Amino acid sequence: MNRRTWYDLLATVSLALAGVGAILAAAGAVLQQVISVAAATLCTLVFLVPGLYFLAYARRLSARDLALAHAAAYATARGTLEVNDLATELSVTGEVATRILRTAVREGHLRGRFDERGRFVAETPEPKPGDGPP
Repeated sequence: MNRRTWYDLLATVSLALAGVGAILAAAGAVLQQVISVAAATLCTLVFLVPGLYFLAYARRLSARDLALAHAAAYATARGTLEVNDLATELSVTGEVATRILRTAVREGHLRGRFDERGRFVAETPEPKPGDGPP
C-alpha cells in the first residue's frame, strides 16, 4: 500500500469517528445530558482535526504524484531532455526541475539517467510481445 492510500484510510476512519461523536453529541443535547454533550464534542474535535489534516495530506500526495507523472510523460515524450526545458514547462528553476526528475526516477514514474552534459535521457519501455503492430 502506498502512503497516499494510508493517509486516505486514516482520514476516512478519523472523520467517521468524528461523525459518530457529533451524532452522540446531538443525541446528548436532545436528552439534555450536559456531561455527555461535552464529552462527545471533545471526542469529535479530537478526531476531526487529525482527520482533516490526513485528508489534506493525502490530497497533497495525490497532486505530487500527478506532477511527477506529468514530468515523467514530458521527459519520455522528449527522449533526451534539457533540464531547462522541463524547468520552463513547469515554471520552476533548473535545480527544482533536476530534483523533480530524480524523484520521478527514484519513485518509479520514470526510467532514465543524466548524461555527461547534464541532459536527462529517458529510457523508453520495452514493448511487450503482442503489443506492437502485427
